[in-house]
This record gives sequence, C-alpha cells and structure tokens, in this order.
Amino acid sequence: MNAAQTIAEALDRHLTQPTNIVVFGAAALLLDHKFANRMAGRSTNDVDIIIPKERELRVDADQTFWRAVEKTNSELERQGLYITHIFPEREVALTPEWKRHLVPLYNEKLTKLNLQRPRMLDLVVSKMGRGDAQDLADVRGMLRLHRETLGIQITGDEIAQAARRAKVPEVYRGIFPHACERIVAVARELEQSQGLRPSQSPLPSPEQTPRQGPRMGI
Repeated sequence: MNAAQTIAEALDRHLTQPTNIVVFGAAALLLDHKFANRMAGRSTNDVDIIIPKERELRVDADQTFWRAVEKTNSELERQGLYITHIFPEREVALTPEWKRHLVPLYNEKLTKLNLQRPRMLDLVVSKMGRGDAQDLADVRGMLRLHRETLGIQITGDEIAQAARRAKVPEVYRGIFPHACERIVAVARELEQSQGLRPSQSPLPSPEQTPRQGPRMGI
C-alpha cells in the first residue's frame, strides 16, 4: 500500500459523514488504480487537496472535517505522513473548465471518503506555479505514464492552449510564462521521441468524468 492510500484510509476512518475531496499532485495518481501500479518509484508523504470555490465557506466552517484532518495527522505523524496542503481553487493554476473533467477515483477500502482528481491536462497546468527541475521531472513522468497507460499522448500544443486559458493565481503570474515554456518544451521533446508531428497529435484524453459535479457531505 502506498503512502497516499495510507493517508486516505486514515482520513476515511476519522470522518463522520460522506465527504468528497479533490486531490492533486503525486497523490492524485497514486490513488488512481490505473496508474498506481506503474508508479513504484514515486512516493509522497502528503495528500494535497483542492477546495472548489463553491464549497469554500462550507468547508471552512465544518469543524468535523478539520478535526478528522487533525486526527489523521496525529495518527500518521510517526510515519512522516500528513495532510497540510489544502488549497482553495483560486490558489492553484487550473483551466476554467477543470471541474467538468474531474476523474472519480473509485476505492473499495473507503466508506465515507469520495475521491476525485483533475484530468491529467490540469495536473500538468498546476505544475506551472513553479516549473522547477522537480516539476519538469514530474511532468515528464506524468505524460509518459498517461501515454503508456491510456495510449494517448498529451501534446505540447494542447498544454500551451490550456495554459493560455488557465486561471493563474496572482502569486504565480510572474513565473507562470517561463514555467509554461519549460513544461511545453518537455512535452514536445516527448513527442519528438515518439516520432509525432503536430498533424499526428492524438485527440485529448477520454478520461472518465462523473455524470454530475462532485458531491460533498460537508
């Protein structure tokens, strides 16, 4: 069992009601059964969460949720695992349509916690807040994983177009253009390694999306 699953199961135990959360970062893929088995060399010590705009006030006021997070962190402290990065969506670089493409993460071991993640394209865009060496390595791995698992290449052009539409937090606006250039370059290098030309670019990923928006019991 990977660390993200350990954290999710601990949070599930401490929740008192059905709760939907959107996870991103490495944990988003480690909690996706399609990708987790292919990520043996990737680890994380936390689970990052996005709170959709329409739920911010409700989540902020829900003490049962925050107590569950505190209990989870206390339980897992000795293992060096935690949940501390909980971001309102306005603090994460994402496309305007990101919520329409949320991917449900079915997990039979969770009884109260309903997990979703952004589609891979939005996970890539979220890396443009810094675009440092680790982010570039992460994006390279994410794009390879997506291609190898689903047989679909997310192209540099798709990423560039998504970045132009993205809602960028003010704190990242200075670095975002340069980070975008670096990440798009990584995607184009991968395309070249596969011998793809722009005219051969595959269609966007048909990742499964829920029939309705995420439910949240908080």
